This record gives sequence, C-alpha cells and structure tokens, in this order.
Amino acid sequence: MAQSYTELSRRRRHWLLAVAALAIVAYLSVGFAVDAPRIREAVDALGWGGCGLVLGLSVLNYLIRFQRWQMFLNRLGHKLPSLQHLLCYLSGFAFTVTPAKAGEAVRSVYLREHGVTYTQSIAALFVERLQDLLAMTLLATLMVIGRPAYRPLIGGALLLIAGLLLAASHRSLPALLERISRYAKRPRLAAAITALIKLLSASSQLLQSKPLLIGTTAGVLSWGGEGLGYFLICQGLHVPVGLLTAVGIYALSVLAGTAAVFLPAGIGGMEVVMTTLLVSQGASLRTSIIATLLCRVATLWFAVIIGIAATLLIEFNEHRRRNAAYSQ
Repeated sequence: MAQSYTELSRRRRHWLLAVAALAIVAYLSVGFAVDAPRIREAVDALGWGGCGLVLGLSVLNYLIRFQRWQMFLNRLGHKLPSLQHLLCYLSGFAFTVTPAKAGEAVRSVYLREHGVTYTQSIAALFVERLQDLLAMTLLATLMVIGRPAYRPLIGGALLLIAGLLLAASHRSLPALLERISRYAKRPRLAAAITALIKLLSASSQLLQSKPLLIGTTAGVLSWGGEGLGYFLICQGLHVPVGLLTAVGIYALSVLAGTAAVFLPAGIGGMEVVMTTLLVSQGASLRTSIIATLLCRVATLWFAVIIGIAATLLIEFNEHRRRNAAYSQ
C-alpha cells in the first residue's frame, strides 16, 4: 500500500489539509472583521432561501464539472464507480488555495488506485483548466464589450488559449519530441520527454472537436451558474447591476486572478478587480467589499470545505480498509 503514496505522502497531505483549514479561518476572520454587522445584514437580506440558492449554484458548478471530468476519463478508457470517483474529484478542491491551484493534482494520487495513470489524470486536469479558461473568457466578454480597458486581458487570454490548443493537439510536436528523446543522453531527460509525449497524446484525445465543444459548453454553464450566484448576492445588497453585467464582472475577476498564477486561487487579484468593477457600477466601496467577500465564501471557500470533507472521507475509508486487511 505504501507504494501508492510515493508521489505525495499521507503526512504531507494531512499537513496541506491543516493549512487549507487555517486559510479558511483566516480569510473569514479578516472578512468579518471588516464589517460584521453589514455582512449579517446582507445575509439577512438574502435570507436562508437566497443563501441556499447561491450555495446550490456553486454545487451545480461542481457537479457539471464532475460530469465533464467523467467524460474525460471515459474517453481515456476508464470508468470508475461514480461515488468514489466524485470523492476523488472533489478532494482536489481542498488544495485550491495552492499557487495556480497546482495542489488539485492531488486527485491523481487517489485516481491512481483505480488504474488511472498520472499522465492521464494530469492531462485531464490540463484540459479542464484550458476549457475553463476558454469558458471564462467567453463569459468575460459580457463585461468587456463596453470597457475597452479590459480588452487586452481578453485578447491575451484568447492568444494563450489558441497557443495551448495548437501545442496540445498538433501531431508534429510529439513526433519532434520523439526524435529529441532518441538523442537524449541523460536517462532522466529521456524519461521526462517520454512522459511529456504521453501527456500530449492523452490531451489531444480530449481536445478533439466534440469533447472540446461539450467541455467548453459545460464550463460556460457551470461558471455562469456561479456568476448568477454573484448576481443574487448583489441583488441582496441592493447593488444596481444587471445579470449579464454581474456574470461578466465575475468572469473577468476570475480571469484577472488567473493571470496572477502564483497567487493561491487568485486570492488578492480577483478581490481587487471584483471590488473595483462593482464600484464602477455605482456601489459604495464598503458594499463592494462585502459583495466580494460573500462571493468568495460561496465559491472558493465553500469548495475548499467540500474538498476537505471529501479528502477526509477518502482517508477514513482507506484507513478502515487497511485495518480490516491487517486484522485478517
């Protein structure tokens, strides 16, 4: 059993979980210290039904993306038990607060137990990120249409997407890498090139026209749902923004956070852009900060909590299986 944990030790995962939990506490503490009475007022304005709807839209986001993820692994030749697969997928959310969300690759460790190679799961994660980036760019155009200052961000995102799509799907690149690997004198370099070739091969299967269209559509629907949740938060705070504008602000803010790749989950960059854009719509600075805080709690930190719960459940089930095997 120890061999399955060579990539990321159990102790290290537990340490990362503790860091994620502390990050949640710290973020919420700072947020509520800003204006606790106003936050309570905003929550009261939304009501239990409104709060439940906002969180429900976030859950819908996760479920739609999970269905897309299942499609990815099915195309790569793997069909896992749905509940176990869902837990593996959600476990990655516990580590969303790592730089560039790299920690979400932890699900690869759990999926390896079900026969999914690291190359395949990393390829699926790469394609998921790419399709989400495309979906967010499309949604962000709702805000950029009337704001030329943000067009370079959209243009840059589209160029990046086009470049990544070309690199991942073009057949000549794996062939070129194959020729290079033949002349590589260092075994580690040759092994790394071989792994990259396998990664590109798996990615190209997921970037064919049909899965690309389905995956991007799923991304637009899932992230658009969270944008709708942001709109409901703004309505609860009596911020005068329309639905399309609110979705555009949310998507553009996520893109800005993504641009700051070394910030954990875009923390800081996304908040600044979201608050600034809401102020430009006529909201007060205090109200804009509170709307941003509530949005991040309902999206980012809610996902982290779900991810921690899924990871703990997987670890508990694994611990129980080990004890049962030991007792026999």
